[in-house]
Amino acid sequence: MTLRCPVCRAENATGPQCRRCRADLSLLAAVESRRDFHFTRARAALRDRHFDIALNELAHADRLRAGSDVHQLRACVLLLSGNLPAALGTHAAAAG
Repeated sequence: MTLRCPVCRAENATGPQCRRCRADLSLLAAVESRRDFHFTRARAALRDRHFDIALNELAHADRLRAGSDVHQLRACVLLLSGNLPAALGTHAAAAG
């Protein structure tokens, strides 16, 4: 997982410290790990057609860090669950 240091903006792929300024990135890594956990659970729930669980897991991931990946998967979940208006709204909001 690559993290951008909030202090010096350097990209960091390894270690709990920034490679450039040595800032502690362990809390950011923990948040990203938790977000990945919820995103993975959302994908598994979608695979099993548990749409409510998938949307709940995506909400958790989005609260940790919003991103286009969450919005795209949310639009897919809504589309597959038959909620076309919400899927289109989510897609449009994610697009810009």
